[in-house]
Amino acid sequence: MRKTKTAAVMILLAGLFLWGCGDNQSGDGDMEVEAAENLSAQVEVLKDGSITETLVEDFAEAYYDEESLRNMILAEVAEFNKSHGDASVSVDRLEREDGAVTAQLTYPSAEIYSQYNTDDYNEKKLFCGTVKDAYDAGYPLDVSMQDTKGENTIGKQELLEMGEQYILISDSPMRVKVPGKIQYASGNVSVDGKGWALCSGDGENTGMYYIVYQ
Repeated sequence: MRKTKTAAVMILLAGLFLWGCGDNQSGDGDMEVEAAENLSAQVEVLKDGSITETLVEDFAEAYYDEESLRNMILAEVAEFNKSHGDASVSVDRLEREDGAVTAQLTYPSAEIYSQYNTDDYNEKKLFCGTVKDAYDAGYPLDVSMQDTKGENTIGKQELLEMGEQYILISDSPMRVKVPGKIQYASGNVSVDGKGWALCSGDGENTGMYYIVYQ
């Protein structure tokens, strides 16, 4: 599973403290893996096109240093903003509560979100815009989608005819909220509330997730 840059920092720090405390020598060698699996990602697309990402890392308080985590994440964000001109990624929340660490970042656009979370080792894509814009950008639209009731199925041709409708395309599992009513979703997406959907990684088209909304 691809991780966002901030998620990777959180997992790395958890791993460093686990190794430093010697837990991997006491029969609990899977603790670092468990920490990574417990990390959840939630993305909300706002009406102005900006993206809010919330990450929750669930690992024991004894294995993490809040100040070190804060400094690492703030340094990553500052370095990115400095080298990308108008990109104003911000860290809105970074705190520990009830044994979990929560980080919340805001990106001015899905494009900046993708750029921030892409490096020499990973490429992460998130698109939010019209179907026409997605087609013009070269995103593959040969996909089968169902309405939220599971009654009607559409394919590429019907999707292209919705040129001015909004579509979210992601290549990573996440829980996502869009600023409108979800109309159609690909088979690996479960709609679980008004504007909310879970890109689960199961079903057809695994690896690319599609949501059409208005």
